[in-house]
Amino acid sequence: MLSILAAALDASTGLTVDEINGTLTAVGRPTHAVLVAWREVAVACASDRCRLTCRDELDDVHDLSTADLDELDGTELRFTLEIACPENAVHVATPNGLRRILAMLDNLSSVSVVRMLGLTEAIRTLGVVIEPWEDGAWEAPPRAAGRSPSPRRFARTIVGSARAPSDIGSYLLEGEANRADRAFVVWRGFATNAVRRSLVNEIYEADGIVRVVLSGTPTRRLELGEADVDAASFAVLQKAARWVYVEGPDAELRHTLLTNELAREWRDGEPFALGLSCKLPVALESAGLAYRAYVQQGSKDTIKSLSDLRKTLAEEMGKVTQQTRDLTSGLWRDVAVAIVTIAFRYSMDAAKVVTAKPVYAVIFVLAAAHIVISQWVTVRSNRAFLKVAADSRTLWRQKGYAYLSDDEFGVLAETPLSQARAIYNRVEATTNWVAGIVAVGLVASAGWEIGVWQALYRRLMELSC
Repeated sequence: MLSILAAALDASTGLTVDEINGTLTAVGRPTHAVLVAWREVAVACASDRCRLTCRDELDDVHDLSTADLDELDGTELRFTLEIACPENAVHVATPNGLRRILAMLDNLSSVSVVRMLGLTEAIRTLGVVIEPWEDGAWEAPPRAAGRSPSPRRFARTIVGSARAPSDIGSYLLEGEANRADRAFVVWRGFATNAVRRSLVNEIYEADGIVRVVLSGTPTRRLELGEADVDAASFAVLQKAARWVYVEGPDAELRHTLLTNELAREWRDGEPFALGLSCKLPVALESAGLAYRAYVQQGSKDTIKSLSDLRKTLAEEMGKVTQQTRDLTSGLWRDVAVAIVTIAFRYSMDAAKVVTAKPVYAVIFVLAAAHIVISQWVTVRSNRAFLKVAADSRTLWRQKGYAYLSDDEFGVLAETPLSQARAIYNRVEATTNWVAGIVAVGLVASAGWEIGVWQALYRRLMELSC
């Protein structure tokens, strides 16, 4: 089908051919050879996704597949070919069709592929792919979300219909290209105008003339104008648009720096399109130097902020370590109290006096209570402190280190603090077990002093008998 259509278009050099939104028209007085070529298109359309209609100057319809071509030879005819398109794609057959599609590309937000008849090499941009239209090509993927901010955020239209593009990606090549084929030249013209309008601060119309504003020192108000660009100038335009819109965050800052440098370079009233090619390289270099200086200053602030974070983390780690040491030293102090109490009990002569045993039982119970209460108070206060520290850490993470991603902050802060907290938790569990065992041992000793265990033993023996 496509080869037949291409042959018909080649034969229709004497006709007026136009293409609008998937509808191809050819108007004129065709020769017999042209009629034969369009008859083949009509026959092919019967089994393909298209429809060809032929009307004369009286608007009568003629079926080319069965009509007498000799009668139609030299008659004023209008061929209308309706070309079906799948979702997310557009099919065009002529350069005029490509121009009209590119002119309304901002309104085709879902189109990801433009297929053109006769194109030999694809034009790949960051937004839309213009590729050869071949037999069997139908499905197309949805258009990916824009990876760069809309130029209309920075190049605002004040009055009139002239606007910056809504998505710069469709006018930026993937890589570089220096081609002279007709389709690429057509696309390059639209891309040049779109990029120009994206490198200003304001666009407005006055007295029917489109003008632009470059905010700088001083502010420049210039006629937009028109001018063709060669391959070298187009490459500079592409480089500038990539630097402003594609190279990471701070697009607004880079746009401001570039327009400010362009205003500084513009020392006359030369139209913007005419003077941009020679002034843009110098302005782009100056804006790049200014941006690198800004990034370096931001890096210094970032380094200082990270240094403060490291200092804060060291203090937090020191506090957790000190709490761990205090917990263990407090435990050994309490154990020492228990050991001294038991040693005092069994080393004194008074231990042999029966009346002193209830006194020692009370002392053992009090020592056990002291160990349990001391351990409980220490653990409770430490946990309360750790919770306050964690809440505070969450707050200063949000306020002071929001520029760090969750993964980066986790590696720098959360992981070492979590490891330190895990060590503390293990020490706390161990000290709780030791304190509990010592307290139970003291209570058991108290029961022995007052004869609880002896009485219980005798009772069990009596029951067994």
